[in-house]
Amino acid sequence: MGQFLQGCSLEQWWQNRVIAAAKEGFTAVGYELNPWLVWYSRYCARREGVQASAKFYISDLWKVTFSQYSNVVIFGVPQMMPQLEKKLELELEDEARVIACRFPFPHWTPAQVTGEGIDTVWAYDASSFRRSKKRP
Repeated sequence: MGQFLQGCSLEQWWQNRVIAAAKEGFTAVGYELNPWLVWYSRYCARREGVQASAKFYISDLWKVTFSQYSNVVIFGVPQMMPQLEKKLELELEDEARVIACRFPFPHWTPAQVTGEGIDTVWAYDASSFRRSKKRP
């Protein structure tokens, strides 16, 4: 199975996605600045029996290297999306997939969009946004 990264969440939604991915057989990793959310998420992973495959770290998302991940889920805010878009373009492999929850990336064309309003989710294929950057 691939690697699954969950980044930049503010609520229990984040921790639930990482644990759900681990239950499906992924090695799942979550990054969050809030230590209380990280500690609580670790507790929940242990309670669900997936602590070996669901890891949570206190970390600044800008210091994380994304190159090791094939699936990235971002629960970001509008102000961070342009800068994060550039970071992911530089670090992800062509086979990677990026899921943006609540706010889209400003310059990428999604492969799929589902939901509406604050529940909208955009799915992007790295090969697509890399290809669009190579065009004149």
